[in-house]
Amino acid sequence: MDIIAILIASFISLIISIFSVSVGGTSLITVPLLISLGMSAKTAVATNMFALIFLSLSGAAGLKKASKITQFKWFAFLSVLTVGGSFLGANIILTIDQDVLRKVISAMICIMACLFLFKKNLGIQERKEQISNKRLVVGSLLIFILGIYGGFFSGGYVTLLSFVLLLIFNLNFLQVAFATKVLNIFSSSAAFIFFCIHGLVDFSVGIPMACSMSLGALIGAKLAIKKGNPWIRNVFLLAVAVLALKLLFFDKTN
Repeated sequence: MDIIAILIASFISLIISIFSVSVGGTSLITVPLLISLGMSAKTAVATNMFALIFLSLSGAAGLKKASKITQFKWFAFLSVLTVGGSFLGANIILTIDQDVLRKVISAMICIMACLFLFKKNLGIQERKEQISNKRLVVGSLLIFILGIYGGFFSGGYVTLLSFVLLLIFNLNFLQVAFATKVLNIFSSSAAFIFFCIHGLVDFSVGIPMACSMSLGALIGAKLAIKKGNPWIRNVFLLAVAVLALKLLFFDKTN
C-alpha cells in the first residue's frame, strides 16, 4: 500500500475512533476501507485487529476515572472468557455463510435497539440491584460467544457487547464504554497473536492506524465525559441504526 493510501486509512481511522470509542463499530468502516485500498480481506482484518488494541488502550485510559465502575469483581472472569472466545474465533475456518451471519447480527442489533427506544432511562444511570446467578451465567455465555465473533472479524462486536453489559450487568453508558474497551483489549490481543503468528498483519499500515486510533480514542473519551450518558445514548442509537443497515445491505466484503 502506498503512502497516500496509508494516510487516507489513518485519517479516516482517526475520525471514526472519536465516536466509535464510545459506541463501537470501528471495524465495519475500517476493514472495508483497507480492502478498498488494495489490501486482502484476511490482512485487512488482521491489521485492523492490531490497531484496535491501541484504540482500546487509549479509550480505557481516557474513560477509567469517569466510569466509576464498582463491579470489578467479575472483570477478570469476563476477560478470561473473552480471550478464550477470541482465540477460538481467530482459529475458526470460516464455514459460516457470511451473508446469513450479517443478517442475524443485524436483526439482533435492531431488536435490542428497540428495547432502548422503549426504556429511555436504560444506560443513563448505573443500576444497583444485585445481579442474579442466572443472569450472570447468561451474560458470561453471551460474552464468550461474542468473543468468538470478535476474534475473527470484530465488526459490530463492541456494539453487541455493549447491549449485554447494559441489559445484564446494569452499567450506564460511560461505564459500558470503559468496560468494552477493557474487554476489547483482551479480544483484539488474542486474535492479533494468532494473526501475527501466521504473518497476516501489515505493520506498515497497522502502526500509523494504531497511532490515529489511539489519538481519536483519547479525543472521543474526553468528548464522551464532557457530554455525559444522554449524549452517548443518542450517538449509540444512531450508530446502531447505521451499523445494522450496513451489515444488512452494504457489507459484502467478508
